[in-house]
Amino acid sequence: MVGVAQQKSDTSLTRQLAEKIINSKTTKHVMARFTRNLDDTVFHVKSEDAYLPYEGRIIRHITIEHIGFDRTVIDTTRNIETYFANLANRLHANTRKWVVRDNLFIKVGEPLNSYRTADNERYLRDKDFMLDARIFVNPVRNSRDSVDVLVVTRDIFSLGVYVTPGSTTNYKLKIQDANFLGMGQRVELTEVYDAKRKPKMGSEILYRKNNVGGTFIDASLDFTQLNTGSSLGNENENALYLRLNRPLFMPYTRWAGGLEWSTNLSTNVTRKPDSTFARYHYRIQDLWAGYSFGHQKKRKTAQENRNRKFFALRGFQEYFTQLPANKLTPGEQFYYHDRKSILGQLTFFRQDFYKTRYVLGFGRTEDIPYGYRISLTGGLEKELERQRPYAGAEIYHNFVSTNGTFFIYNFKLASFYNHRRSEEGIILFDITRYSRIYRLGKYKVRHQTEGGYSRQFNQVQKRQLDISDVNGITGLRADSLFGDRRLIFNTQVIVFTPWKLLGFKFAPIARIDLAYLARQNEVLFQNKNFISGILLGIRARNENLIFNTIEARAIFYPKTVTGVNQFRFDFRTNIRIKYPTTLVFPPATFYDPQNSF
Repeated sequence: MVGVAQQKSDTSLTRQLAEKIINSKTTKHVMARFTRNLDDTVFHVKSEDAYLPYEGRIIRHITIEHIGFDRTVIDTTRNIETYFANLANRLHANTRKWVVRDNLFIKVGEPLNSYRTADNERYLRDKDFMLDARIFVNPVRNSRDSVDVLVVTRDIFSLGVYVTPGSTTNYKLKIQDANFLGMGQRVELTEVYDAKRKPKMGSEILYRKNNVGGTFIDASLDFTQLNTGSSLGNENENALYLRLNRPLFMPYTRWAGGLEWSTNLSTNVTRKPDSTFARYHYRIQDLWAGYSFGHQKKRKTAQENRNRKFFALRGFQEYFTQLPANKLTPGEQFYYHDRKSILGQLTFFRQDFYKTRYVLGFGRTEDIPYGYRISLTGGLEKELERQRPYAGAEIYHNFVSTNGTFFIYNFKLASFYNHRRSEEGIILFDITRYSRIYRLGKYKVRHQTEGGYSRQFNQVQKRQLDISDVNGITGLRADSLFGDRRLIFNTQVIVFTPWKLLGFKFAPIARIDLAYLARQNEVLFQNKNFISGILLGIRARNENLIFNTIEARAIFYPKTVTGVNQFRFDFRTNIRIKYPTTLVFPPATFYDPQNSF
């Protein structure tokens, strides 16, 4: 009975302490600062700066608070603002406090480390069901060695319904909840109707859980009839896949890794004749794990060495249990064959972060990394019955100036080897610059410039360089344009306006893409190898909603090739535009498809 009474007493004291922290003048001041930060302001600060004055003090208590939709500006009209805010608060399930606590790696009773605290704030903010998160440190009165910590979170409205009409005879409907029951769970149901499809309806069901059991492992299970898995071939595919992923969520994390298993079957939904339909079935198995080292576990001060080393191993296999019966062209043979690889990678890195706004987002807090990453990769790959060693190196450097301009430098060198001869070699170098924000009255302007050069040599069986879409000319789809040398340059201006409609903000964009692409034995700088594109468009986004960016754009290509129109008009929905903050990646060859982890 004494133990039970003591436990109740301790719980009561903890509750009283939490209420005292929440109701204190300091906390109210902190909350006011947070809501002001949600207004339309621009800032540019190092993530750890706010915590440095309290470095080494013992964390006495951690309190978690949530801000509702009524604490931010939803629209410029007060009545509409209040109505939508109240409706959102009634429909939305707030993130449970235990979910937030499971995602904390700062602990009560430990010394406060400014970098770890900043990393934790960024990690919370990176969750797809949160708009923003801030960690505030309050000094304890009459104490020089203790602090109380207040964690403030602001959800996005996690319910979303997308209707994408293709024409009068086809459409796509998606219903999702990115934070089902406030438990960090994503549930999605997608339905496609197409009168030309057989069957006319197709479905996808996805379930994803953030941070399963406080392990920092994210798990996804998905069944799709819509070709949205790790598709390899040219046909529509049904797929069932499971993915587990534990990122290196802060530099001090020891372990990271991931797993993917999928089974994929082509389906003849377009009613092709048997002579032209490629019937195939394949499976993918992908496993990687890595260990971070180079730091002392007991040292938890700001003077810790932020330079890290990370070693990772990866095993990958895609194998066909059924191959297409029809005759394959040389280009199609690239897709339909088994591939195995085992790779190791040693990475040296340091990444710190600035907090800012209006880089790729429409006013939400964005975390911009600065530092370096040097990766050395080696291993074996077996493809088309040829087993070859692989070696590659990458140098990646981010630099952020004090005025908010930042640069990204990237250099890659890689090659396979066969009988002591280099094959599929590649050299790549590119530079990206984001300008600081310029203010023109109520408008904010930022421009982005990128240039790069790539060179392949001794190509045998891998795909060649191209300039399609993100590889060179935005929106371009031209299978006939490929080569072994590529020079690209693009510049883009985006204007963040004060225009609003039902909480959606608008940003006009203008972009120019230039590219030279040459094949073997051709001179790079000649007119026939020059391609360009001019884009005008407008983006729209409501940062309070689960919807991603919407973009309408018109593109003009001064010179085209067969199968490409000179004018292109696009309306794209659900575009995910977010600055990457990943510290390390699974080992991969330069020619691997985009990583699923």
